[in-house]
Amino acid sequence: MKENLDKQGIKKLKGKFVNYISPSLLIRHKPTKIEYTVKHVVFKDKKPFIVAYRYKMNKGENEKVFIKISNKEFKDYETV
Repeated sequence: MKENLDKQGIKKLKGKFVNYISPSLLIRHKPTKIEYTVKHVVFKDKKPFIVAYRYKMNKGENEKVFIKISNKEFKDYETV
């Protein structure tokens, strides 16, 4: 099974969400080509969100930048 962020990635089955996205999955924001690593999937008000991170762009910095991706934004990302 290939992990992805489309409808296959997180499905609603019989009133429950099933998560097929694993931590450490590398994803790319299509418009900007910035890559992120999935930390985990969370649910808020019965809606899935992906928490992902990347490292700061400044050379030598080891600080992570976190983002939260809503299910409406999944189409803007792809697996790498």
